[in-house]
Amino acid sequence: MATDISIRLGEKIRELRKANGWRQIDLAAHAELSKTHIHDLEVGRREIGLHALEKIANALNLKPSELLKEIGS
Repeated sequence: MATDISIRLGEKIRELRKANGWRQIDLAAHAELSKTHIHDLEVGRREIGLHALEKIANALNLKPSELLKEIGS
C-alpha cells in the first residue's frame, strides 16, 4: 500500500490530468505507461518510481520537481 505522500501525489496527478481534459488512458498514452499503472498511482495502490515520475511530468509539460511541489508534510 502506498504512503500518505504517494496518495497525495496520486491526487495531484489526477487533478492535473483532469485539468488537461484527459482520461486515464490519455495520460497513459502520453506518458507511455499502462492505464492500470496510472490508475494505481492515482488511487494510492502503487508508489511512483523515478522513471514513471519523469514520464508523467513530461506528459503534463512539467518538471518532476513541479509534480512533487507542495505535496510533502
